[in-house]
Amino acid sequence: MANLVSSPFNRALAAAVRANVPVVIVGEPGQAKTAKITGMAEGWGYHPEVIIGSTREATDFLGVMIENDGVVSYSSFNWVENLNNAEKGLAVFDEFNTAGPSTMKGMLRVFQERFVGDTRLGGHVGLVAIMNPTETAVDAYDLPAAMANRMLHIDWAFDSAEWLDGVGTGFAHTVYPSMRALLAEDPTARKAAVAGAVTTFLRHRPELLTPPVPTDPAQAGGAWPSPRSWTNAINVLSQLEADDDEAALYVLKGLVGDGAATQLLVWMEANDLYNPAKVLQDPSIVDWSDTRADRLFSLVNSVTTMGLSRPEDWKKAAMVLTACASNGKPDVAMPGAQKLVNNVPADTRIPAVFKNAFMELFSHTRYGVTAAAA
Repeated sequence: MANLVSSPFNRALAAAVRANVPVVIVGEPGQAKTAKITGMAEGWGYHPEVIIGSTREATDFLGVMIENDGVVSYSSFNWVENLNNAEKGLAVFDEFNTAGPSTMKGMLRVFQERFVGDTRLGGHVGLVAIMNPTETAVDAYDLPAAMANRMLHIDWAFDSAEWLDGVGTGFAHTVYPSMRALLAEDPTARKAAVAGAVTTFLRHRPELLTPPVPTDPAQAGGAWPSPRSWTNAINVLSQLEADDDEAALYVLKGLVGDGAATQLLVWMEANDLYNPAKVLQDPSIVDWSDTRADRLFSLVNSVTTMGLSRPEDWKKAAMVLTACASNGKPDVAMPGAQKLVNNVPADTRIPAVFKNAFMELFSHTRYGVTAAAA
């Protein structure tokens, strides 16, 4: 029995599937892309349905009009029902870039709105596309910018050792690493840290948030930065362990492009960002007086996000912001404090020290009457 080891490709793909961010895998013909992806899906507990782009028409995704008692609706299809009825499903769109322009427009609605006809794909259904490079595919097109910018672009990584071990038995005994083994145990905490880092970087480099759409069709059909692709990057990176630099590079390059990815990683390394989960447990580990403002902004954003994501962390986040304000950085802490004040969990007693640190803020809210005990 062949137990396959983890790889950056596997982890990046698993992270995108679990984050429900569409993926497009690009690789040369004949390298078992579809077979491996469906095998990985089954190993992760997903029911795969393969849809061949070159044999489909727009109506296969928009649906066919049907009338019932004077009401017109658009039909669904077996593959859609199979995915929705599965505990977890993975729609695999093969030969993706060989679909004609009209068919691609139909598929755009699937990737944009997750609708096929009048049937919505459930949140438990992931989307993966597979295609050969435009140069070697038959009658292929560059992906439209609107489609490309929704997807994580990953170059196929053919594993020759895996193929040599499994081909003799038709890969019948291949065991893929579980999704749990590949990814972060606590994606909520990871998302807070990632979002804090990315948003602070983009405040520093705002030109990378909304640059012009590439005019070259090949570049527009790949990865490039936009608010949508940065959002997808945050969601996918949050599924990876903090030290998984190789898979993180796959993800960033595949969503925002080489240039933006490299600049973000260089900035993160240069700034040596705090681990917000550790700061949440002990704010005293931060040297509030000597830390640069952008490093603190990243930390405060991350801690605030954690406090808003989990009611049990709200008071801990409030205490971190209190430490920030009390150590001479109230301007850094104030935006996060405002968010926490606007989203106090039910039955949560607001610490008195938090109210005292942000007295002016509380004087304008319904919490400004009395200070509760910590």
